Amino acid sequence: MKPMNTVRFGIVGLGAIGRAHADRIYSAGEESMRLGAVCSDDPADAKRAAEEFDVPHFSRVEKMYDSGLIDAVIVATPHYWHPIHTIAAARRGLHVLCEKPLAATIGPARTMVEQCRRAGVAFGAMLQHRTRAVMSTMKRIVADDELGRLFRVSLTCSDWFRTRAYYQSQPWRGTWDGEGGGVMLNQAPHHLDLLTWIAGLPKQVFAYAPTRLHDIEVEDTAAAVLDYGDGMLGSIYASTAETPGYEELVVVGDGGTLIAEGERLVRGKAARPASMHAKECEGFEGPCCTWDNVELDGGGGEHVEVIRRFALAILRGEPMVATGEDALAELELSNAVYLSAFRNRPVDLPISAAAVDRLMAELERKHSDGSGGGLRKKTRRALNRLLKQ
Repeated sequence: MKPMNTVRFGIVGLGAIGRAHADRIYSAGEESMRLGAVCSDDPADAKRAAEEFDVPHFSRVEKMYDSGLIDAVIVATPHYWHPIHTIAAARRGLHVLCEKPLAATIGPARTMVEQCRRAGVAFGAMLQHRTRAVMSTMKRIVADDELGRLFRVSLTCSDWFRTRAYYQSQPWRGTWDGEGGGVMLNQAPHHLDLLTWIAGLPKQVFAYAPTRLHDIEVEDTAAAVLDYGDGMLGSIYASTAETPGYEELVVVGDGGTLIAEGERLVRGKAARPASMHAKECEGFEGPCCTWDNVELDGGGGEHVEVIRRFALAILRGEPMVATGEDALAELELSNAVYLSAFRNRPVDLPISAAAVDRLMAELERKHSDGSGGGLRKKTRRALNRLLKQ
């Protein structure tokens, strides 16, 4: 760890989320972090942000990386650029905090983790939903084995309704060649991360991914059945095509049930474990059960908390909210959904990176009209050149 008191952050990408991160750091007023520079390939955007936040600006990311003005970067560009900006920063000794998802496909994401490890830099992921009190409390209860053996996990995240205007706001949105996926890659990653963080990755996935409402290339809805083995099952439903939507994560175990809906956590407790009651009860009914609201462990849920803890990981070696390696799980799961849905078969995990890449190339050939600017091919060539250096 470098002997310093402040981590100077550079922001790569000044769209809505990049500017928001810049403002969070600028407004935080904390010694552990400050804004050092901003970068956008649109010089006018870079200049406006520099004037707003009173920092130097760059239109070429390499120049910001080599400027000596920053110690870490937040990568907030479209998904396909994440691996290139992350690896280039790591090779210059800069720590990296990357927006979700790490990449559009699992192969480059695995390479990002390995390259940061080789460079000896901190690599974190912007998965702020882990800090929400309802989710951190659910995680603690499951990790402490209070539910016993897990039987089922169920995720619904349909509170992401999107309009035509949203998909037209950026040319790469809703395209295979520019975004690389729909609801599973863009809106659902935070929820997929919560599911895998709390319940782990399944062994097999069978999925559907239709486009039922929007005039876009990619899916706007997805549903999947998860097989964890040993009798544990799961399900996922995600959509940008229904309203009113809602968010719910359910975990059921031998010792009870947890239901997180919004910021409320409810727990169902049986008088004795289901496995014991099934064997020993002489009647036909289940055990007596009670339902109660669970007192939550503090607050959270803010992006700035992820940035703050990432800075403290660099400065003091404290745990960050989510490492880059942690973030591989949700991407592995979303890519498995695509493989299953578009190949119409069950898919075992871990998945083949090559199989995912072949599928993405095929989907692009079949469905893309060029609106995404060919980012998938362009960035793959750039990544291959970078890795050969």
